[in-house]
Amino acid sequence: MFSKVARKLSTSIKDKPWMMKKSAHHNFWNNSVRNLLTPSVASNTSSLKPFTVVLEETQKQHISKQNNGVKGQCREFLSALLPPSQESLPPRTMEDSFIQALIPIGSNPDVRLQYTSHIGGARLGRLVQDMDNFAAVVAYKYIDNPLQGPEEPSAHAVVTARMDHLHIREDIKNDADIKLVGHVTWVGSSSAEVGVGMEQMEDGVWKKVCEAKFVMVARDAATGTKSAPINPLVVKSDDEKILFELGKNNIASRAKADQDSLFKEPPSTIESNLIHDMFLSTVDHKVRSFAARVKPENSTWMTDSKLKSVMMCEPEHKNDYNKIFGGLIMEKCIDLAFTNTWVFTGAAQVPVCTHIDDVIFLKAVEIGDLLYFHSQVVFTHETQVQARVSAEVLDRDTKRLKLTNVLQVTFKLPSEVPHVIPQSYHEAMAYLTGRRHFLISLENEGLLAKGMAEKEMTEVSKYTPLWMLKELDTEEHVFNKHNVQDMLGEDTFMEAEITRDIRARESGLLS
Repeated sequence: MFSKVARKLSTSIKDKPWMMKKSAHHNFWNNSVRNLLTPSVASNTSSLKPFTVVLEETQKQHISKQNNGVKGQCREFLSALLPPSQESLPPRTMEDSFIQALIPIGSNPDVRLQYTSHIGGARLGRLVQDMDNFAAVVAYKYIDNPLQGPEEPSAHAVVTARMDHLHIREDIKNDADIKLVGHVTWVGSSSAEVGVGMEQMEDGVWKKVCEAKFVMVARDAATGTKSAPINPLVVKSDDEKILFELGKNNIASRAKADQDSLFKEPPSTIESNLIHDMFLSTVDHKVRSFAARVKPENSTWMTDSKLKSVMMCEPEHKNDYNKIFGGLIMEKCIDLAFTNTWVFTGAAQVPVCTHIDDVIFLKAVEIGDLLYFHSQVVFTHETQVQARVSAEVLDRDTKRLKLTNVLQVTFKLPSEVPHVIPQSYHEAMAYLTGRRHFLISLENEGLLAKGMAEKEMTEVSKYTPLWMLKELDTEEHVFNKHNVQDMLGEDTFMEAEITRDIRARESGLLS
């Protein structure tokens, strides 16, 4: 029975008729649905404003003025500027929010030093931090409030709710200029999806290197607690309609993913069978104890795949609303995930990040908070690693940690990586969640056809530990008993030394 299951689980990915190959046709389809709008007039590098200048202008125009004057009077003034409803605001287009900015990594040595990684190439965490800031700039550019004069502060406070599907297409170099491109792709009543793309100069041509979706929410700047309506979005061209529908589908997908979360719903039957088969393939059947576990060859227990760090949140880390900047937290999480993956694999080669997903901002972090970062490798497949990273704040009163941020990061290495194996039920749930995000990353990279990630989550597929093949085959003789009498006829008593060893293992797992 187990050998049949194993053969099903090891079905080759090449035999899947729905697998997408990276043909020219597929690349065109994939790019056409994920690209941002192209400006009607192409801009050259000399006409682009540096990103730092664009960010500073936005802060001065929309944010800094919110803190001027007496605090109480400023709040009353900002409340008066807040539009009563979305209907009272003029419609806007995607083009109204379109903006570009330059990060002069290649042309400015001082800037290059800030973005250069010690392992070569550009610092991904630092660039993601800039993309987060840039998404806020796009959102502020989109909002047009008739009640607000040109010299008056903004009644809206824009913050990041989440970042989805950061897909890295190419290696990002540290010796060529980078261009950020972004605009709104979907708008709700008080939230907007912002698409941000990153391009890098290569042989005189801008080449796309990565892109991501940010969900930005608008709050009442006077209090920061209640939602603030933003302008409705009108779509004109066919390209805009496609982007809007994609944004709409993304919102629905996020809602469904939250509903199907393993925190709310049990694993599917296939996933439950997968975890059970993994468990049986690591049990030492010779001693007949569920607590006696055996690691397969080239594998690591998930509990040993952790890495932690801590940060004291200082005033220099604050954003414009006196909270800890979310982009900085993302940078710290990405850096820890990278380090953990490198330590876990023990490889001489550097892990390459290919996808970042499910970046959620659950709770604002205050100045003076003690921020704990926790990274764990939760899924591996051939040469790829899925790491989960969380950030938690220590509650000084209860001494308990409260989750503030979580994200999933996919890395690729040039050689096969060790298998990661869950030992407990909560580790098994982390494994399944990581597996789900890994399949989504393959879909976004174009290695799986659209919609097939969900199919793979509920069907037997290749994305199952290959070590189960050998383990399940060797275990077949254990369960191939004709009847209970055959088992009772054997000498089932264990020697004292074996019994002590099992008890030691069980006490170690329970402690």
